[in-house]
Amino acid sequence: MWILYCVCMILDFLFPKRCINCEKFEDFLCNECKSSLKIIGFQRCPNCKRKSFCGKFCYGRFCEKTFFFDQLILCFLYSKNTILQKLVVNFKYKFLKAINVFFVNVLRYQFLKFSENGMLENVVVVPVPMSKQKIRIRGENHAKILAYNFAKKLNLKFCDVLWRENREDQAKLKRNDRLTNLKNSIFVNEKYESFLENKNIILIDDIVTTCSTVNECSRALKMAKTKYICVLALARG
Repeated sequence: MWILYCVCMILDFLFPKRCINCEKFEDFLCNECKSSLKIIGFQRCPNCKRKSFCGKFCYGRFCEKTFFFDQLILCFLYSKNTILQKLVVNFKYKFLKAINVFFVNVLRYQFLKFSENGMLENVVVVPVPMSKQKIRIRGENHAKILAYNFAKKLNLKFCDVLWRENREDQAKLKRNDRLTNLKNSIFVNEKYESFLENKNIILIDDIVTTCSTVNECSRALKMAKTKYICVLALARG
C-alpha cells in the first residue's frame, strides 16, 4: 500500500492534474469551474416539459401516450461549448476515472432525491446499449460504465440485458428522423426475459435529446414484463 501511495505521488508530481476547462493545476475540474456546474433542482414532464417534481408525465394531457418509460430524472441541461460538454467528451473518449466518479456521484444524488418510495426494491440497473460496430470504434460503452458503477455505489443489481442493431448515428439525424430511425432496433437478450419480469428498472444513459433511444429501450423492457422504468440520465440536450 505504501509503495502504491509513493507511485501515485510521483505520477502526480510528474504529470500534475489540470482543469479540463481553464487548465489550472488543481484537478480534472478546479473548484471554481466545478461550482459553475448547476445541478437541476427540479424535474419536468419528459414530453411537454412542464415542471414535475419527480420527472413523471403530466396526467390528463396524454403526455405519456407514446412513451414506454414511467419517469425521467436528469442531472444537468446540456448545451454545446460548455464545461459539461467538455466533461462528457473527456469521459466518452478518454475514460477519465475521476470524471466517472464525479458523474456517478451526481447520478446517485439526483436519483435518491427524485425517485419514489420503493424504487430501491426489486431493482435492476440497465445501461442503454451500443451496437457492436460502435463499440469497435469507441472501445467501450460509456453508459455501461456509468450504470455498473452506479449500481455498485447503491448496492443494486446490474445487468447488461439489451442489445442493439446498427442503425444510422442518431446525432447526425434531424429530430423527426431520430424518432423513426431506432424503431424496432433494440431488444432484450432472450436469456434475461424471465429474470426481468416484474422488476423495477433504472435505465441509465448519458445524454438524451428526443428520448427516442431510451424510449425504444423501454419498449423492449416492457415487452419483457418489467414493472416500472425510471430513466436516469446525466443531461438532456
